[in-house]
Parts: sequence; C-alpha cells; structure tokens
Amino acid sequence: MAPISARFRPAFTLVEIVAVVAIIAILACVAVRSVGFLADKARTTAAESDLAAIRDAFVGEPDGYLADMRGIPGFSVGYLRIANLLIATNVYGRAEGSDTGERLDREGGTTPRGCASAAELTRWSEERRRGWRGPYLRSASLGGFPSREAVRFAGDSSGEGRGFYPDLAGLLVPPDFKNGYMGCSVYGFPGEPCALDPWGNPYVLQIPPPQAFGGAMTNVTDEIRWRYARVVSAGPDGVLSTPCFEVNATNVYATSWTPRKRRMSRQAGLVDANDRSARGDDLVLFIGRSDVDEGEDNSL
Repeated sequence: MAPISARFRPAFTLVEIVAVVAIIAILACVAVRSVGFLADKARTTAAESDLAAIRDAFVGEPDGYLADMRGIPGFSVGYLRIANLLIATNVYGRAEGSDTGERLDREGGTTPRGCASAAELTRWSEERRRGWRGPYLRSASLGGFPSREAVRFAGDSSGEGRGFYPDLAGLLVPPDFKNGYMGCSVYGFPGEPCALDPWGNPYVLQIPPPQAFGGAMTNVTDEIRWRYARVVSAGPDGVLSTPCFEVNATNVYATSWTPRKRRMSRQAGLVDANDRSARGDDLVLFIGRSDVDEGEDNSL
C-alpha cells in the first residue's frame, strides 16, 4: 500500500492550470508591449537627435554648409535639399560665372548678386574661405531617395502616395521640379543619397513657397522663407503629412490663399498653439525659429 502522503498528494486542478496559463499570457503581452513601447521611444529619440544634427549641419558656425557656401543669400533656397550635406555641391544650382552662363533661378525671379562660381561651389578654397568641404552630416544612416513609384513592401503606398512627391502645380517653385526633370521631387532625386530616419524613410527639408506669406510675392525674400524652413521625419507610419506645398484650385496668386492656409504651409500645419494634428505622426524641427503659433498675424 502506498504511503498516505503519496496517496493524497494535492494536484493542480484544471481551473488552476488555466489561471496560471492566463497570468503568464497576460504578463507576456505586457512585456511585449513594454518592449515595443521602449523601441518606439528609442526610435523617436534617435529621430529627434538626427533632426538636430541636420539643422546644425546646415547652419552650424563656423563650418556649417551655409557658412561655407556663403548663403543665405548665396544661392536659391528653392534648390536646397538634405542631399547638399552629403554630396559634392548643390545639385541643381548653376551659379553666376559658370560655364553655362546661367544664373541660379529663384522661382523664375532674380538671384542676389555675389553668387559663387560653379568651381567655388564644388571645392573648398582656403584663399577665399569658401566652397564645399563636406560631408557635413557624418553620423546619419544613409540610403537612396525613393522613386515616385517605389514601395517598401507589398500593398504599401508609393513614394508619391506617401507624400514625398508633392503636387507643385501652380506654385512658385523652380521649374525643373514641376517639369519632373529626371523624375525628381522637390525633396530629392530618385536614388540620390539621403539621410534615413529610424523607420527607414528619408528626412526632408521643407521650405514654404511664396504663397505661404502675405503681401506681394516679390517681397518674399529667401531669408524670410528660410526662417520657416524645417527638417521633417515622416514618423512611424512613413507618410509625410506635414503641409508645405499643399495646393488648391485657386493657388496661382498669393492672395488666393486664406490666412489659415498660409499659416498651415509656413508653420508646418500649426494653426493653434496646442494643435499639431495636421502633421500626423511626423516629427518636425524648425531650423531658424521656435515651433510656435503666430496667431492671426500674417504681415511679414
């Protein structure tokens, strides 16, 4: 006969087993969510650090890109892209004194005098203390700018569908971009070197078009437009939601844009002190100003 202690040893009931399994499953879900949250937070922190590095690469003193290139003015803000920090020169810019004899084209207007020659734009001169001596962005994760049709995975929206090829019809931006030269976007050439955010999408430089400002368009200087320039990450969803080149049926003249629309374009969608919903989950860092609401003041 078996000992009494063995015959009557207590066992787990089915209910107890189910309860333990349920507790383990709940703890596992909490752990997975915590890991996911921490990973997302780490990516967001890394993106914010990248945005600051890109800003500093553009405007850092004494050896930032614009300090070396003597801008703004120096060449059109319409042709500036993050790629300028990574490659040998301003891709589009044709400076005064170049072999072609062409001037930098600021949306069909004039270019400030004193622009560098093509040679000065492509190499550093110790004598003149001017030229390109990059790359200025040395710690970024690099990739190629997506083409208009590119998708990241099956069923994904294209590069154009995700906002990296904004509609520029009727806007005062360099004609090359509107004509689709080499399939380009105002944010970059397909395959062009670009800095990638932690979600694998290119950071972009947004510079509001003249229509984003009140008054006569001819009075909108490069300095004013550059003040509202910002670096943007499309965020976790990979969709560039931040409004900048948004168009409507009557956008040919600056006066056709309502005050709200102008503010949305130049303030990255911020039209209320506490409302950034127009940006979606994008991360935005202004290069030369604070990320604040201007209220109703549209006199610039």
